[in-house]
Amino acid sequence: MSLSDVPDSNSRSLVIAVTAVSSVMGGGITVVQNLTRSMAVERPDYKFVLYCSHESVATFDYPSNVEVVHLPKLLSRLSRWAWEQRELPSEAEARGVDVILALGGYLSFRAKLPQVAVWQNSVVFSPGGFSRPFAERVLIVIQRIVQTASMKRAAQNVFLTQTSVELAGEQWDMDSLRHAVIHSGVDPTRLSLQASPPLEDREGFVLAVGHAYSHKNYEAMIDAIGIYRTQYGEELRLRIVGDPANQDYFDGLQRRIIDQGLSDLVEMSGGAAAEEVLSLMSRARAYLVTSQLETFGLTMFEAMGQGLPVVASNATCHPEVCGDAAVYCDPNDPADIAAQVRRVMTDTALGNDLRARGFERLNEFSWAHSARKYLSTLAESSPHQK
Repeated sequence: MSLSDVPDSNSRSLVIAVTAVSSVMGGGITVVQNLTRSMAVERPDYKFVLYCSHESVATFDYPSNVEVVHLPKLLSRLSRWAWEQRELPSEAEARGVDVILALGGYLSFRAKLPQVAVWQNSVVFSPGGFSRPFAERVLIVIQRIVQTASMKRAAQNVFLTQTSVELAGEQWDMDSLRHAVIHSGVDPTRLSLQASPPLEDREGFVLAVGHAYSHKNYEAMIDAIGIYRTQYGEELRLRIVGDPANQDYFDGLQRRIIDQGLSDLVEMSGGAAAEEVLSLMSRARAYLVTSQLETFGLTMFEAMGQGLPVVASNATCHPEVCGDAAVYCDPNDPADIAAQVRRVMTDTALGNDLRARGFERLNEFSWAHSARKYLSTLAESSPHQK
């Protein structure tokens, strides 16, 4: 499918339903907020009906052609799945919707309207190898079954990176499924760019942001801090910010910190408000990502926007997203993680070069560009445009 950067200005105005009831944390919230607003700005003649469950999505600043339907009763997974299957079809029909953009991926199977599925959760189509609770493993199996049915029925399947498409290809024959890659953008209001504090004026700690899931590979990050002290005779502070999404995993990390005698160097502070995260990014000396599985990794862009050098694992989509604006490490080798972090911490020229490259990299990603691609996909999926 060919995706035009500029929608046809002569095409019929559409009513687009954006279903984002599953956007309840982290990057999912960022995507729905900025994508919906940017699409509405690009096409003021379109009407957007945004269904959401999280308050921060509902209260975001959207243009007047966005109607927000806030459904806080749908914060739980089962309740929102039931709503999508039972109530969304009649809701969409009553509001004259032409096409549905399903940001949670899974389709409403009773809806007769064309639907575009966006697959943001790579955990579902990831290979094994990650330690997960039994209930989570069962849920993944169920989600894969529903994803299979959704992808076959969708007018288009959108993945955030080519890496995600390749990963999905390990579960499905992607050549037989309609799919496209649309990168996410950068929220300019969360970037300070060149106005951010220079590296020499920052505090000497490393920052990591992300909910505590096993694929985040935080144990390797913690081990690297211990190796850093042993190998280089220096102490390096690490702060990990993110909700304990997997409580057993989170508790295990806390024990790991204590067992290695790193309590004075490694802090796991749990979740934090967006403003606090940006403040930490503006004060830290380096940003570290050791994840083995991501669909995009928006926090790396936010870190770059705060002038923060990024050290990222060479796994998953990180090289595709960051390009030459990051230093890469082996996520399975804590010694290599420690070595790459030390390069950034001690080589000021390298740190400033990464800082400059990060600013340049951000110019290649915008929500306006993403919105135009989504709008083209939605228009091509609508029967009124064919």
